[in-house]
Amino acid sequence: MRALISFLAPLLVAATTVAAQTPRPGVTLDRKHHRVVVIAGPFNLEPMPPMEGMSMDAMMPDTLAQAFSWPVQGWFRGFESEVIDSLGRPLRRDLLHHFTLINLDRRTLFDPVAERIAAAGLTPAAAVAPASVGAPLSPGQRLALYIMWHNGGTTPQHGVYLRVNLVWAPDNQQPRPLSTFPVNLDVNAHYGQSNTYDVPPGRHDKSAIITFPLSGWLLAAGGHLHDYGEAVRLEDGTSGSVLVHVHAVVGDSGEIKDLPFRILAAWDRGLRIEAGHPYRIVATYNNTSKDTLRDVMGEIMGLFVPDHPERWPTVNYGDSLYLADLNGYHAVDLLKALKSTPVAEH
Repeated sequence: MRALISFLAPLLVAATTVAAQTPRPGVTLDRKHHRVVVIAGPFNLEPMPPMEGMSMDAMMPDTLAQAFSWPVQGWFRGFESEVIDSLGRPLRRDLLHHFTLINLDRRTLFDPVAERIAAAGLTPAAAVAPASVGAPLSPGQRLALYIMWHNGGTTPQHGVYLRVNLVWAPDNQQPRPLSTFPVNLDVNAHYGQSNTYDVPPGRHDKSAIITFPLSGWLLAAGGHLHDYGEAVRLEDGTSGSVLVHVHAVVGDSGEIKDLPFRILAAWDRGLRIEAGHPYRIVATYNNTSKDTLRDVMGEIMGLFVPDHPERWPTVNYGDSLYLADLNGYHAVDLLKALKSTPVAEH
């Protein structure tokens, strides 16, 4: 499980209510409303009570739900998502552990692996940036939607669907949006391997040094922690000064209730990032239980505007880390022949 919070969530809008209708699995281009509508399902979800000694991620693999080619030139602005039944009626959001949308044809800034262009778990259900910013996408770029379900109840759930509206701005929009890119800072990044770690009882910090290969501006930042997580922060690696601090809202039993996003560009251009300068990401857990926490994570996700977008590193499809990362999603075959769902238009 990786980077489960959408990179656009710091600039979010409220969820859009969608009228109930019988879902038809597939991908549809809605030019009028600037949406690419992805419907995946049906899924039959059996109850999955916790098993001692086994992490949830080990029990529930990510499932490839849809693979398709992006159909339009423009900017990806975010998503609206909903868990629904066979009649299009909303279901409990907590049936969805997370979804991840991977762009096979653009890599991340720090590592030669496929870009996670959007992702979400219980929250946010909708995250759409203002029309002034967006991630550039071109026709033919290959995208893959992965889902992990979790029915923590006691009864089976049959005929479950996920509907995701991918919101985009057209290429002829004026003024033209500012091209932004998702970045993910991880305290335990090991692509091709698990990025989770264990935390014994007590308060513990885990950190990593991050160096940006490009200079630019960080417009917004959010975090990802598991239960008993207190905060995740970004520091100047030289001076130690705190640049971004994301505090978790934690319940009485240590459960994460909210992890508010920080808008860094509310009054100016945001947080200035210098290429080659060391930055430190720190995740803090306060494990008040008597047991070791298994398979936790500590991440900061942000919106980054490079000074020179044309210098963004290109994909090397034969890179061992790129292939090892896709192996974790069983997605290597998508590089040879994308089994794309035809994108209808209405």
